[in-house]
Amino acid sequence: MEKIMLIAGIVVAAATVISAVAAAVSAIFSHKNLKIALSLFEKGKYEKLHDELNKIIEISIEYPYLESKKFTSQWNKDSDDECYLRYDAYCNRLYNFLARVCEFFEYDKQKIESFVDIKSWIRMHKLNWQNPIDENENIDGYDQMFRNYIKSYLA
Repeated sequence: MEKIMLIAGIVVAAATVISAVAAAVSAIFSHKNLKIALSLFEKGKYEKLHDELNKIIEISIEYPYLESKKFTSQWNKDSDDECYLRYDAYCNRLYNFLARVCEFFEYDKQKIESFVDIKSWIRMHKLNWQNPIDENENIDGYDQMFRNYIKSYLA
């Protein structure tokens, strides 16, 4: 009877070890699969940012005045002129894009500035940022962290 009890104990111990090893292997593979999935997700977000950047560049090529200092320095939020309305929509798109870039790079200035020339864009379009058509547009549309980030380039 002792031998049976000893063998049963060994079998239970072996089963416990095998279960623990299987659980550990499963956890390792799950972790690796999760890392791959997250990497693919981040890569997709990064590619989407590139696509958005290209679209903004295409718009500025189609309407070059949108990136002209001569035009942007004369921002008139009260004008119904099509050029100013287009410019406001362009700036909204630009600042929405920049907010996504900041979020993606977790507000790391070095990474952001390596991806896009954010300083030049913010400074070029500062009058639109400082004087939006709707006075609460930037307060309601962007979180405090992004607003502070923009201000850091305008100070």
